[in-house]
Amino acid sequence: MGTKHITMRVLAGLTLLGGVFGGRAAAQVKPEDLRKPAQAGVAVTTPAPAELATCRADQVQWPKPAAGPAPSGVVIKDAQGRTLRQFIDTTGTGRPNIWSFYLNGVESYREVDGNGDGKPDQYRWFGPNGSKWGIDIDQDGVVDTWHMISPEEVGQELFAAMTAKDAKKVEALLPSEQDLKSLGMPDAEIAKVRARTAGAVKRMMETADALKLSDKAKFVHLELTAPSAIPADTFGGREDMLKYRSATVLVDKGDGKTADVFQTGELILIGRAWKLIDGPTPGAAPAGNPGDGPGVPPLTPEGQKLLAEMENIQAPADRAEMPKYHLARAVVLEKIVAVTQGEAQQPWLKQVVDAYAAAAEAGDATALQRLGQWITSIEKSAPKSPAATYAAFRALSAENTVKLAAGPKTDDVVKIQAWWREQLEAFVAKYPTAEEAPEAMMRLAVAHEFANKDAEAKAVYEALAKNYATHPYATKAIGAVKRLGSEGQPFVLSGTTVDGKAFSMAQLAGKGVVVYYYANWGTDATPQLKQLAELLKLYGPKGLEVVTISLDDDPAKAVQAINAAQLPGAHLHMPGGLDRSPLATAYGIQMVPHVFVVGKDGKVINRNAQNGPSLKDEIEKMLK
Repeated sequence: MGTKHITMRVLAGLTLLGGVFGGRAAAQVKPEDLRKPAQAGVAVTTPAPAELATCRADQVQWPKPAAGPAPSGVVIKDAQGRTLRQFIDTTGTGRPNIWSFYLNGVESYREVDGNGDGKPDQYRWFGPNGSKWGIDIDQDGVVDTWHMISPEEVGQELFAAMTAKDAKKVEALLPSEQDLKSLGMPDAEIAKVRARTAGAVKRMMETADALKLSDKAKFVHLELTAPSAIPADTFGGREDMLKYRSATVLVDKGDGKTADVFQTGELILIGRAWKLIDGPTPGAAPAGNPGDGPGVPPLTPEGQKLLAEMENIQAPADRAEMPKYHLARAVVLEKIVAVTQGEAQQPWLKQVVDAYAAAAEAGDATALQRLGQWITSIEKSAPKSPAATYAAFRALSAENTVKLAAGPKTDDVVKIQAWWREQLEAFVAKYPTAEEAPEAMMRLAVAHEFANKDAEAKAVYEALAKNYATHPYATKAIGAVKRLGSEGQPFVLSGTTVDGKAFSMAQLAGKGVVVYYYANWGTDATPQLKQLAELLKLYGPKGLEVVTISLDDDPAKAVQAINAAQLPGAHLHMPGGLDRSPLATAYGIQMVPHVFVVGKDGKVINRNAQNGPSLKDEIEKMLK
């Protein structure tokens, strides 16, 4: 991530060179100078009020690098010369964008302003505080998603969530759709995982009620067995999956007499973060139901036999056999539904829907008909239940996939796209409170964009942001509205480069700029980056600059592609991927690659440029 490498150099240098580059004499430290960590429970050294008179604050400056402003800031030390705080400005704005906190002279926690607005949007734990790296997308002081977190720390976060009944803490642990796509998961598998994560908050609340944890309770320990590696070809992914079926958390009830345990639920590794799938359940790990994951109500013995039967159905090596595989699973899942009732039936209903939808998408002609029968049955028995809305939306997506896969003529494609928009509108109208409604609105807006109906897309984005203001898609919808109206407006973006430098478009004032969003989780981006390198070689002397923005989960993939392409320029990355990276949500980027052309005046010339000859023509015209 961006700030890591430069910050290590800057902080070390400031400590060593503060006396040489100091801008003024040491000042006395006031209580308000010792900024408190935004995150609770962080161990840092904070001197007592009586000790402040012996502390000192030095204003220091780092030598100017080859590019960008000279970093500067304030270093606060105690009487022994040990660093307590360092507040650093690496952007030249005159205000800190890195706040470092120390424990016994060693950095133990850091807050980072990655977008240049003066407020932290990243929090990092070091040394005795752990290894967590949290992203605060809406900058309200609460972590929205984790870029890096260990299983032990997931257990700690779940424990904290249960003692406070804090739903947002659980939501931050869940994988986004883009997280799952980074593994190359097929849509059907993604839908299954999202169906499981949908109940995580509820399970946390139920587990909290069951354990009755007081504010005196303490997290003691997390126990794990060896993780399981799941080959990519067994679930149709691009990369193998590493997971824990569950982990056991031991807690001290706080009464000095009793302890208790709970299960975290399934964890999978995505990038550098262990993501929660099921949510917690009370008690020791259950024996049985080996395939359903913790958090799903236990099956009867008859149901367990059926589950074992389904697990013996092996995914075929030949993709042509995939419809038979999904249909075989569906038959057994139907039997499991028949032996379950109430809440226990909901996840199995969703899996039946997934199985038939996947079979339809894989090419089976009868699967959609059977799926429709199940939707009718679910609607009749449990109208507007989570399973009913899930089934309706999943079937709609499958039918659209089937229609487009038929290879129709251009005129038919236009009709299918119109049908798709109508169906999405109808779904939102019928199920405005469904969990799937924000996603349906987002897909509807994107469908309008693909049909060059920008006014309609803008209206849907605005409605999404208004009606579902707390949903993660709301931020992206606001950015999309900004993108649709960006031509002729200043292109405003700041972030951190892959080598740790702060970046702002203001640094390229007077230059023509190609801003290129990309990712390596679809196809290797290196060939496209090489094309940009050729354009830069040709037009760089005439005033062209290139800014690339990687939406990969792992910044190392961006570095690898950039180095392979030998592409100079500013290369940005922030955690969150296509769904949550502030660099993506700022302009509501919906797919990659996405190209902006920005003129010498800093205003957008083309918000949707196309790579290839037309981009070259635009660059030539811009630089004349």
